[in-house]
Amino acid sequence: MTFSEIRKSYEKMTIDDINAMPFVKLYIEKAKKEKKFSKLIQGYRDGRQFDYKNKMKYADSALTVSLQHGTNDDISKDYLSKGILYYFYQKKYKLALNEYLKAYTYSKGSKDQYHHYKVLYHIGIVKGHLGYFDEALEHFTSCAAFYNLNSNINDHENEMFNYKKGYLNCLHQLSVINRYLNNLAKSDSLSILGYRLTADDSDFDLEQSYFLKGIGISRYYKKDYIGAEKYLQKSLPTIVARNDFAWASVVYYYLGKTFEAQHNIDRAVDCYEKVDCIFNRHDFIHPEVYKSYHYLIDNYKNKDINKQLYYTNQLLKADSLISKDFPYLSSKLHNDFDRRTLIEAKEEIEKSSGKKIVIAQILIVSGSLVLGFFIVRYLKDQKIKKQYDLLQNRIADGSYNFNNILSEESAEFPVRKTSLTPEITAEISQKLLRFEQEQQFKKKGLTQKSIAIKLGTNSHYLSVYINEQKGINFNRYMAELRINYITNLLNTNNKYLNYTIEALAEECGIAARQNFSNLFFDINGIRPTDYIKNRKRELGIS
Repeated sequence: MTFSEIRKSYEKMTIDDINAMPFVKLYIEKAKKEKKFSKLIQGYRDGRQFDYKNKMKYADSALTVSLQHGTNDDISKDYLSKGILYYFYQKKYKLALNEYLKAYTYSKGSKDQYHHYKVLYHIGIVKGHLGYFDEALEHFTSCAAFYNLNSNINDHENEMFNYKKGYLNCLHQLSVINRYLNNLAKSDSLSILGYRLTADDSDFDLEQSYFLKGIGISRYYKKDYIGAEKYLQKSLPTIVARNDFAWASVVYYYLGKTFEAQHNIDRAVDCYEKVDCIFNRHDFIHPEVYKSYHYLIDNYKNKDINKQLYYTNQLLKADSLISKDFPYLSSKLHNDFDRRTLIEAKEEIEKSSGKKIVIAQILIVSGSLVLGFFIVRYLKDQKIKKQYDLLQNRIADGSYNFNNILSEESAEFPVRKTSLTPEITAEISQKLLRFEQEQQFKKKGLTQKSIAIKLGTNSHYLSVYINEQKGINFNRYMAELRINYITNLLNTNNKYLNYTIEALAEECGIAARQNFSNLFFDINGIRPTDYIKNRKRELGIS
């Protein structure tokens, strides 16, 4: 039998179909016997495709032969394939990125545009994982355009299949990234398009399941919980069968949220516990799903202390796992890919003319600035998130309680030089308490004198009372009243999260936007815009 005849026996079989392996092994033995190294590389690649349990072994064999006897294109393809195994089957992002970057290096100067865009696609995957959504969007948009164009003009059946598969994968990633960017309508339309393109085509069952997943998540955000459950459940069997545990966990998470929204506690808990099962089995958790632990912790509070403690520990473990890869991946990606592409651009320009060296230098400086921007942005975001968490913890444990903040200090101050009689102190205390409880501080333009007149006392007495009983001056007292009031509104009533900063300032009686923002930051340690952004993210609202 010729090599072509042997491959025809299995080339149309489904990925991971072990029934292909007797023919694949025959192909490999023939290639070894005849010392046809290009055929041997292909045989090992086929083994990698069909033998689920030995994928990495065949991937290493293909790479070894490519390094000894293959072209740069061969080497690049086998590094990329090994990276895909790390990413898709093991979710080892560090190892995957290392292989992708090697693939990129060997693809330099290649005329194989299909492979070039495949490398860019998988680097886009890592950027999306890191949260560089705008950059990932650019990768997937350019790859989708390339694959779509070529899928329509290519006549060869296998190549048409590969280009269509590449295009569908790009559509899926574009849908995911648009959802992360809160472009929900765009995300939904891309999922629907992908679903239509894969309808009644068994060759793309997995891709169709991804689009069903996307439609289900869109239905959840539209509060169509019946539709959400229908599409999510329909997507699950193929995703589970293909052992794509990462997207399976996302499906279970949104099924849980769907049941949670319908107050079906038992089914919600069941779905969230499936997320935990995947975490335990694979030591991997998708950043999108770790909030399921918050629900499980709350569910078992005051019911089962052992489960409450277990899920608290799981949440801490998940948080550590999600964050530990970020510095390495981010640095590696920008130093070894983004910076390298800039250097390559510089080298090309230097070859063409001396004048363009200036442009190359600008590109390098710009690239360094961009890299610096991402590092600074990451550190700033981490600091803001920490401040937000600290503030939310204070609110949750009662140390930021509205009444506690407004009540008089119980502790005695070291020195009291009061000129107030006990009668005057008691009178101001009673009237000021009513002033606080009735939220009269929300009126704009209040001064120490106007409040003193309203309370039937004088400015000096009011100032002395606030200084000695509250431990702060009048201006700070008014600022804390107003900022604590608006902070509690933002934390308890979601409608205020959609207010402008000017409207929030108006609500609590502060005249100027900038003054409100500065006071909010001074008292809470975080800007109001950052607080609102983190609060919305925590609640899962746009």
